[in-house]
Amino acid sequence: MELIDLSQTIAPGGYERPFHPKVEISPMMTHEESSKKFHGKFSFQAMRLQLCDHTGTHVDALNHYVPAPDAPSIDKLPLDRFFTEAVCVDFSDVPPRTFIEPADIEREIGLHGLTIEQGDTFLYHTGHYEKCFRNPDPDVWWKEFAGLSRTATEYLADHGVLNIGCEAFTIENPTEMFPESEEPYPSHQVCKERGMLNTENLVIPKRLVGKRFRFIALPLKLAGATGSPIRAVALLDG
Repeated sequence: MELIDLSQTIAPGGYERPFHPKVEISPMMTHEESSKKFHGKFSFQAMRLQLCDHTGTHVDALNHYVPAPDAPSIDKLPLDRFFTEAVCVDFSDVPPRTFIEPADIEREIGLHGLTIEQGDTFLYHTGHYEKCFRNPDPDVWWKEFAGLSRTATEYLADHGVLNIGCEAFTIENPTEMFPESEEPYPSHQVCKERGMLNTENLVIPKRLVGKRFRFIALPLKLAGATGSPIRAVALLDG
């Protein structure tokens, strides 16, 4: 078996939403400081972290977009939601700032001879991660990608998908994320209605396209959190 890392590195200076705290990873205790506390040759170091529960490669919990008081936080979701079968397709030909539609899904599924099964995670490659590191203009990161339409997200829900994963910071078309949008965040609205998760800021290599594999994306057990950074991996049979 082969493990493929699908996670972005969390580091200061990355792209955080304006209302999220800036990532800070700083020394809390150094080897030099701790060595003064012990006899003999022993020391340790530890780091202080500050980050949002939606920093980097992360999964949204249902209480992120479901306003009901009993909506599960990340620590309440069963682990089998994060250890699933998965398929991957390629939407890199869909123009930025437009919608990925059911016809795009059906084209890719048919092209690669895939089927979507109950309980699957559905990942889609767009090349967004690579594009952003070739061109670090923030506008590319925040605006230059396609997103799922309401009908496409409903299509995935109807076919049994429980988790959707993308390379961009959202599964949405970035033109539909404003208070004045006709339906703000239409794909998240479907996730809210259908109890689906979504996983964002992934690194999805082209080599995964057209394959079925195991997707492992275990979150931290953060009490009451609305999401969690994850170390996402694809497990391919040899």
